Amino acid sequence: MSRLLSQMSRELADLDTHAGTVEAVTRYACTAVGCEDAGLMLVMGRNRVETPAGTSEDVDRAHQLQAELDEGPCLDSVRGGDELHLVNDIAGDPRWPAWGPAAAELGYRSTIGASLETATRRIGSLNLYSRRAGAFDEADVEVARLLAAHATVALAAADTEQQLRAAVESRTIIGQAQGIVMRAFDLDASRAFAYLTRLSQDQNIKLSQVAEQVIADRHRIGRS
Repeated sequence: MSRLLSQMSRELADLDTHAGTVEAVTRYACTAVGCEDAGLMLVMGRNRVETPAGTSEDVDRAHQLQAELDEGPCLDSVRGGDELHLVNDIAGDPRWPAWGPAAAELGYRSTIGASLETATRRIGSLNLYSRRAGAFDEADVEVARLLAAHATVALAAADTEQQLRAAVESRTIIGQAQGIVMRAFDLDASRAFAYLTRLSQDQNIKLSQVAEQVIADRHRIGRS
């Protein structure tokens, strides 16, 4: 197991996108616990969760059902409370009377939902599924905890990388638009930036969107 976790850590360290990280985490989760399927449920806003990827369409549907029915072990792990839910009788668990039978119709009998969380926030949950009743034991629970910890670090790093790239790209676009305005209206950098800011406020859109419009219309700007 330690070798598998080390291998996963090395692979995740080389990934800098959310999609690639999610795919790798779910793939390693299935191998580590010996379950049929795995997936992630991620917190995207105060009251919004998304299921970006799973190892099968059934996993995606099981997650969608939790969102639709507003109940389920993975959703509970995302929202707070217990950091981990072990369910070895999905259809008969009284905690989720609507979701359990619906998930059982997909063929699932057991699941583990482990919270993905940092010291300050919950990112989502790592969810493992088996088509056998009583498939998971305490050893599997501990493995799920370890996987969730590694996944949390990797996802947080991927988020930071994407945010930095987006910020750099935005600054580049705004700088290009600023240069276009300076040339078109013979303005200095400060006044050109103020011009773009005023357009952003007047149109009630982001400054980067205004910059994209300016770049797209650069051949017409400044012409009477």
